[in-house]
Amino acid sequence: MRHGLAGQMVKLVGSSIAQSITSDVDGSPAGRILMFVRRVTARRVPVFVALSLFASLTALSGGCAQPRETAVSKVVILGIDGLDWELVDPLLEEGKLPNLAGLVDRGTRADLRSFETEIKSPIVWTTIATGKGPQKHGIADFLVGEGRKPLYNSNGWLSRPVWDILSEKGYTTGVINWMVSWPAQPVNGYNVTDRIVYSPEDGYDPVERATYPEELADELVPHGCPVSSVTDADIAPLLRGDEWKDDPTPAVEGALETLRATYATDETIRNQATYLLDSREQPDFFAVYLNGVDLMCHFFWGPMDPSSVDMQMDPALVETCSEVIPRYYQRMDGIIGDILERIDDESTVILCSDHGFRGPFRSPQGLKLGIWMHGPVGVLVAAGPGISPNAEVSDASVFDITPTVLALFGEPVARDMDGFVMEDLISESRLLEAPVAYIDTYEGGAYASREEGGEDQPVESAVDDEIKERLRSLGYIE
Repeated sequence: MRHGLAGQMVKLVGSSIAQSITSDVDGSPAGRILMFVRRVTARRVPVFVALSLFASLTALSGGCAQPRETAVSKVVILGIDGLDWELVDPLLEEGKLPNLAGLVDRGTRADLRSFETEIKSPIVWTTIATGKGPQKHGIADFLVGEGRKPLYNSNGWLSRPVWDILSEKGYTTGVINWMVSWPAQPVNGYNVTDRIVYSPEDGYDPVERATYPEELADELVPHGCPVSSVTDADIAPLLRGDEWKDDPTPAVEGALETLRATYATDETIRNQATYLLDSREQPDFFAVYLNGVDLMCHFFWGPMDPSSVDMQMDPALVETCSEVIPRYYQRMDGIIGDILERIDDESTVILCSDHGFRGPFRSPQGLKLGIWMHGPVGVLVAAGPGISPNAEVSDASVFDITPTVLALFGEPVARDMDGFVMEDLISESRLLEAPVAYIDTYEGGAYASREEGGEDQPVESAVDDEIKERLRSLGYIE
C-alpha cells in the first residue's frame, strides 16, 4: 500500500534515529524514504533538513519515487537446459556462437551451481523460478506419488514463481514453455505453458489451459512447427554426409526421428516467442525455456564420444551423428539471436542453464545414463543495465536467480527464499541507487492454500502419455 508523503514523514520523525539506522528497509515508498534519511543522517545532516530535501525532490519529480526509477526497466531470462561451459568455450573460441559471445563480451559470465545429486530438471527449473528448494516449492520429481504416478504440474507449486510476484506488483510478464508450467496460471500478461509444443497436426488432441489467457493458444497454433513439417533440409545442417537420406540403418532412422521431434519443439518456441515479441509490447519480465541442447546431449553423446559408452555403436550412426551436439549448440545460438534482436536496449538479460553435462557416468555399479549424465555446474551469463561487466562472481547457484531478478527490479527479496542476491553481478551504481531490501515472505493466496500431494495436483493432460514415453527414452523414469 502506498501511503501519503506527509504520513510517512510523521512516522519517520516519530521514530528515533537509532531505530531508523537498525530497522529493515523494504521496497515501499516509506522504505525508500527511510533509506534516504539513513544516507543523509550518516553524513550528519539533521533529520528535518533531510526530510525537507526529500520532499522538495519528490515534488519536482511529481510524486513518490517508484521502484522502476532507480531499477532496471526490463529483465529477460533465457533458460537453456543442459548448457555446459566445456562445450560452449571451444565453440566460442572458433567464433561459432556469435550471439552468446556478444552477451559475454558486454556482460559477465560465471559458473552456476546446481544440485549436487539427483539433478532433475523439474526440480531445478522450479527452484530457478522461486529461489527455493523442493521442500518449499513442492516439485520433487518428474512424477507424483504412487500408483499411476501422474506428472507434476503447476498445481503442485507450493511457492510463488517470480512472475507471479511481479504480476501482483503491477509489472507485465510473459513466460514461454517453462518446465512444469501447465496448466497455465494467471499472470499480468501471458503464460504459454510447456504443453504448447504438442501439435494437433501430429495427431495430438488440443490441451486445455495450454496458455493464459486461454484463447491465446488459438493465436499461437499457426506459429508452431509440427514434427510432420520438419524436412530433410531442416535437419541436414546437424548431420554429416548424405547417406542417411537414402538408406539409413535402424539406429540412424531412430536418430532422425529424435532430431525431427527436438527440432520441431525448439522451432515452435522460437516462432511463438518471436511472434509474441513482434506483435506485442515487450513485457517488463520475459522468460523463455528451451530444452533441445539437453536432449541432443542425452541422445548423441555416444556418437560424439564412442569411448564414453560400454557398447559397440553402429558405425553409420557415429559417422552421421558425431557432430550433432556442437552443431545443435550453434542452432541454439541462432534461436538466442532471434530473441535478442527483438529485445529492447533497456533490457537486462540473464541466460542460465539448470545444470551442465558430463556424458555417461561411470560408477561402481556400472555405466549410468539419464540424470546421471547431468553435471552439477551450469552456465550463467548476464548483460545489460544494472549488470557489472566482467565481474568476478563466485558461488552463484540456481537458487539465486529469483532473488537477483527482484533486486534488479528494485523489489525486496523474501527472507524465506533459499537463494541470495548475486551482488557481485550487479553494478555498484545500481546497488547505491537501490540497495537490496528484504521482506519476510511473498507467500499467500492460492499457493498458500495448496498442500503437497493435494487433490488438485494429479490433473492430467491429453499428451501426458507421450511425455512419459519421452522421459523413458531419456532414462529419466522407468
